Formats: sequence, structure tokens, C-alpha cells
Amino acid sequence: MTEEMKQRLQQIYTEQKMAESNVHLIQQRLDLVSVYLSNYRSGLEVLQELEGRKKGEEMLMNVGGSIFVRASLADPTIVTRGIGSGVRIEQNVNDAKKALDSSIENLEKQYQDLSAEYEKLLTYVSRLNAEFQDLAAKIQGQGQGE
Repeated sequence: MTEEMKQRLQQIYTEQKMAESNVHLIQQRLDLVSVYLSNYRSGLEVLQELEGRKKGEEMLMNVGGSIFVRASLADPTIVTRGIGSGVRIEQNVNDAKKALDSSIENLEKQYQDLSAEYEKLLTYVSRLNAEFQDLAAKIQGQGQGE
């Protein structure tokens, strides 16, 4: 019986390490999605700030890191938006806002899904830890009884 218990202990240990690795990977993905969400929300705020502005009007533009530049608006109704792989398109502010809203919605859904997966994995790791400790105590108890 002890050999079977030791094999099961090794199996649990291996599963723990794999699950903990997956928890770490999901946490990294959650962090990345959170950064994207923050970036897209900031972009949406800037677009909302552009609404109602006039050609030639000056405003402070946030360039990130709490740094602003004074800018004169050449055409506040048209923006250039990156769509991936270095490709950029010009579109009106409303279309850009709709695209950002859609991206934010997708990222929020992805964040929720990852969070649910993260919680399931944490529960699984916790269960494995409890089983590991219980089995290790039984093996140790058998070793002392012999």
C-alpha cells in the first residue's frame, strides 16, 4: 500500500506543478488584457475629448506616462487608428469610438473568461495541496508505525 501511496503522492506533486504553472500563465494573460483595456479606455477618453472641438483649436494631448503635449487640431473629425501589423486607417471619430467600444467589450469578455478559468485552477490547486498534505501525513504515519 505504501508504494501505491508514494506513486500517488508523486502524481499529485506533478499535477500541482503543472496547475501552478498554468495559474502563472493565466495571471500573465490577465495582466496583459488589463493593460490593453487601460490603453483602449484611454484612447476612448481622448476621442470623447475631441468631440465638439474645432479645427485649429489647441488642446493638451496625453501621450502616456502623465505627459501631455500641446497640439493644434488640424481636423478633429478624422483620426488615424492602428488596426494591427503596423497598418493604420483614417476614420471619423464616431467610427473609431465604435471600434474601440467593440474592442473594449471583447477584452472585457476575455478578462471575465480568464478570471473564471483562473479561479477554477486555484480551486483545483488548493484541492491538490490538501490531498498532497493528507497523503504525505498518512505515509509519514505509516513510516513511524513500522
